[in-house]
Amino acid sequence: MKTMLALSILFCTIALPALGALDEADLNQIRLIVRDAIKEEVKPIKEDIAALKTEVATLNGRVSGIEKIMTWLMVLIVVAVGLPQIIIAWPSRKDRSIEKQIEVLKQEIETLKRQQIIQP
Repeated sequence: MKTMLALSILFCTIALPALGALDEADLNQIRLIVRDAIKEEVKPIKEDIAALKTEVATLNGRVSGIEKIMTWLMVLIVVAVGLPQIIIAWPSRKDRSIEKQIEVLKQEIETLKRQQIIQP
């Protein structure tokens, strides 16, 4: 009988934690505690993200300003390189047309000389 009593006490002590099951209110409290802990952990991360967004917006403004400057610099370079070449090429076109006229006149003179040599 003593063994039965000892075994029953042993079984009761083992089964006692099973009586302490959590109900829905306990689970809700645990969820609330976990949510609060997560919110506290996420709060600095959200602040960092907000700060990064403002920095990115500032950098975007600077980049657009730099893009405008780069565009104007490219236009300036094209003008600085292209304008002298156009100025140099313009007289050479006139010279070519004058050279063509000179060649035509030389040929006419040669034909006239031949005609004078043949007909005198």
